[in-house]
Amino acid sequence: MAGVLAAFAIVAGTGWPAGFPAAGATGGLAASPTPTGSPSPYPTGGPELVYVANVHGPVTAYPAGSTGAVSPARQLADPGDPNTYWGPWGIAFDISGNAYAQSFLSDATTFVYAPGATTPGRMFRVAGPDSRAVAVDASGYAYVATGQAEAGISVAAPGARGTAANIYTVPAVRQIPLDETGFYPWPGVLTTDTSGHVIAAVVRSIGNAVEVFNGGRSGGNTPVRVIAGPHTGLGSCSATCDHLVVFYSAFTGRLYVAVSQGQQTRINVYAGTASGDAAPVRVISGPATGLAGKVITGISGSQVDGTVYVLTKAAPFDSPGSILAFDRLADGNTPPRRTFTDGGTGLRDGLGIAVSFVH
Repeated sequence: MAGVLAAFAIVAGTGWPAGFPAAGATGGLAASPTPTGSPSPYPTGGPELVYVANVHGPVTAYPAGSTGAVSPARQLADPGDPNTYWGPWGIAFDISGNAYAQSFLSDATTFVYAPGATTPGRMFRVAGPDSRAVAVDASGYAYVATGQAEAGISVAAPGARGTAANIYTVPAVRQIPLDETGFYPWPGVLTTDTSGHVIAAVVRSIGNAVEVFNGGRSGGNTPVRVIAGPHTGLGSCSATCDHLVVFYSAFTGRLYVAVSQGQQTRINVYAGTASGDAAPVRVISGPATGLAGKVITGISGSQVDGTVYVLTKAAPFDSPGSILAFDRLADGNTPPRRTFTDGGTGLRDGLGIAVSFVH
């Protein structure tokens, strides 16, 4: 799988790279400025930006309160270093506001941008190729989900920094295996919570699952909790694959899992401590939501008002997309608060998303 994404042929009418399994018919942790449940002084988006990882272009950021066709307020561009590969699938933030842009193929470099910076201050490669997502915990450990050879999470130490001499490779301080069936590359499959866990959405022929691991350097290879079973509504990955993206909200204390399942595409909301065959506490689904018939490649949320943001598309690649913003208490067949897209690109290359404060 080493190489560049442009080298893959796109299957006509699907937007899916030839040789990848077809899609069935995606954050990081930011500090919360208001306690869970407190009224927000920013009811329409506040001082936040929604960042989109564009696989063939820059990471672009838009005011969280945007509606309609808008232009980026900020861009994180390819630094052009010949010892790195640029092709972002994932975007996440650490507690200090540093942005982590995660490339997928080849060198699978992670580019780290300081708050307000337009060029990365450090770069590293902890695993690759086929690195689908990145998440960062409150201690600064970076988690990178790979890959074709063996599905797992590679953990980089806080402040990881590589050098050009070895294509920015740094040692993984830990490897976490995932119980995943085959190789079904999808962005947005990692998040972290406020209790020191890293959380992965995995697709399996026996039924999809969300696996929760202790984070850090020595958290072990066995999940401390697994959400799986017929009541979870997580779908499966057998004849077709119901892809998942996942996000934990520090504002609401809830876990949000978007399930791409054709006309039944939905957002499942779980208790933050959900385990086993747990039913969602709420499900956003139905024709009024704008989710039906779409795939969801990224999910994230506001830390000032709990708004949930998802990137929806007809197909994951080379297909126009829109960001849909739902109220934190949205349930059932309810329309989004607002929608927006990039007036120039239509978010055709958009994959993973994340929300962060304006820096």
